[in-house]
Amino acid sequence: MVQDRPSLEDDFIHESNDDEDHMDDGRSSPKSIHSTVSSSYSVVSSASNYDLLLARLGTPQQSSGVTTGRTSSSTSSFDHHFIVPGGGGGSSSSMDPILLEQTDIGNHGEEEIDWGVKAPTLRHHLQRGGVPPSLRGTVWPLLAKSKDNRLEQQYMRLLKSESVYEKAIIRDLSRTFTTVDYFQTKDGQDALFNVAKAYSLYDAEVGYCQSVLFIAGPLLLNMPEEEAFCVLVQIMTRYDLRGQFKPQPDLLSQRLYQLTYLTKDHLPHVQRHFESQGIQTNMYASTWFISLFAYKFPLEVVFRIYDIFLSDGIEALFRIALALLERNQSNLLVLEYDKLLRFLKHDLLLIYTDATSSLIYDAYRITIPAKRLDKLVKQFQADVARSNSEVEAIDKLRKQNKALNDMVKQLKGNLDDINKEHGMVAKKLIESKMEIARVHDENDALRQQSYDLKRALETLPTEVENRVKEEMETLTGKNAVLVKRNTSLEDQLGYMETMVMEIKAKFAESENERVNLQQRFDDLKRLMD
Repeated sequence: MVQDRPSLEDDFIHESNDDEDHMDDGRSSPKSIHSTVSSSYSVVSSASNYDLLLARLGTPQQSSGVTTGRTSSSTSSFDHHFIVPGGGGGSSSSMDPILLEQTDIGNHGEEEIDWGVKAPTLRHHLQRGGVPPSLRGTVWPLLAKSKDNRLEQQYMRLLKSESVYEKAIIRDLSRTFTTVDYFQTKDGQDALFNVAKAYSLYDAEVGYCQSVLFIAGPLLLNMPEEEAFCVLVQIMTRYDLRGQFKPQPDLLSQRLYQLTYLTKDHLPHVQRHFESQGIQTNMYASTWFISLFAYKFPLEVVFRIYDIFLSDGIEALFRIALALLERNQSNLLVLEYDKLLRFLKHDLLLIYTDATSSLIYDAYRITIPAKRLDKLVKQFQADVARSNSEVEAIDKLRKQNKALNDMVKQLKGNLDDINKEHGMVAKKLIESKMEIARVHDENDALRQQSYDLKRALETLPTEVENRVKEEMETLTGKNAVLVKRNTSLEDQLGYMETMVMEIKAKFAESENERVNLQQRFDDLKRLMD
């Protein structure tokens, strides 16, 4: 399967503090620093002067600790210099112990970029000590075939234009090549800014990303801005790095895919270990391709990588990557995920400390047939096509699944309505059954009552007659008692009437007596008055 496409932003997780003390947005665009490096270009610009170039390539270096700056020809130098630790070149007498063990320099016969020289002879010099620092400003443009006066003039015109990426470039300047003194100065940052800005205007589709700064940095340390810009354009176009920086970096995915299978070809145990630990190539190798190893590696190593990259093309990056993995395989095979990933990102180069030529030698010992790379490209494209077909099928299935889900939701809604209606009907049915049961109970009770009444009616005449007789007897007895009592009451009434008459007579007498006494009282009262 095709590896997941890495995010370019994720490839540059900066270890330095990402402060906001950026340079002013109104950055001036100074004229590019011209050097007599440009004039020395003509010395070796034709095949007829190849012998002179080889003679200079074969000149032993002054020392293993190379003082490197923005180099020029022997007649002139730039104002700014910096010290690069370690030795990037040297004769066979100054080679590291690992390289001295290697005695046979193979001729692999890869297809070289044609720049008018014989590949085996150049490769011999590249393996021994690389391009001398004083000649890199001349040799690199020659290798890249970048000399273009019109492009240099276009560069100067682009500097006068504004780019939408200027703020982003300024933001990245302070966190790019933080250990290189020159790029922490205003001149160095101006040079980086100018080249990145000009390229963002020159190639609108790619625009800008921080990796452009990392690619341009080594160039600016060896040649003037306008020549560095021309070489950068060639690296992007002729060396086919441009596709790695497009909004959809399919080319970067392709190269990571190729590296995965090349690792499986050359170091199957290592690749199997990576797969068992869940390590994918894009987790550690993306920055190698998008920065030409400049993101993490020391400059003396990066310069040597540029030497062979500009000579051999993108194949050189694969060889360097495989050489690093091969030399470190004993360490890689014993590490697990976290430590393994950290080692791949930070410690792969430790084994080549002070032995840069050994890395280049190991890289040239690795053979990568062009047919194998082409086959992997086709295989990648087939996998991508298959993946795209699978994605389309998955999208189609997702749409169908969505439609089915919508249908299921609709059916569930209908089912809920039916369930509610069923619940109501069931409730009504239960209520109806309960009502029927109640009616049945009531009917049974009425039947029992009717039966009881019927039985009662059958026995009622005899009972009524008996009860009437009993009542008549009772009433007769009560009547006799009442008659007797009435007679007694009549007697008492007669007696009472007699007594009332007597009382009335006595009252009349007493009233008469009272009247007489009152009259006598009144008479006595008058007499006393």
